[in-house]
Amino acid sequence: MLENLKISVISVCMLSIAIAVCTLVCPNAALAKQVRFLIALLFIISLAIPLTNLEFPVSMMEIQQERSQESAKAVTQKYVEEALYLLLAQEQISCSELQVTVHIDENQSISISDVNAVCDDFQKACRVLEQALGEEVEIHVTEVLE
Repeated sequence: MLENLKISVISVCMLSIAIAVCTLVCPNAALAKQVRFLIALLFIISLAIPLTNLEFPVSMMEIQQERSQESAKAVTQKYVEEALYLLLAQEQISCSELQVTVHIDENQSISISDVNAVCDDFQKACRVLEQALGEEVEIHVTEVLE
């Protein structure tokens, strides 16, 4: 019983974090309401499981951790892309597209594996991105021909 209570408390904490992240990420109020509804539904299910002693093949905790990790990955990816756009703009490099691939491992360590960009100055963009991200990140820049 104590273990079930502990799981319920952790579920509430994870759901609260998920709601906060989804509220920040959702582009409009209607989508945010839908996401909050789904998370509230998960919350009710997570509270009902210990009371009814139901067993699920996949634990709610695993599902919640996976979803919060996906949300964290999306938010991190967005902020890294915005930071790289600003960095390239400071160097007077016009960039029409920028896509960053972010990975979060089981230790919650965040890494960037590759960057794809479409810029007006190929060599300068490659140099700036490599200086900012390091040599271990694969950088693919396509030059926009005018």
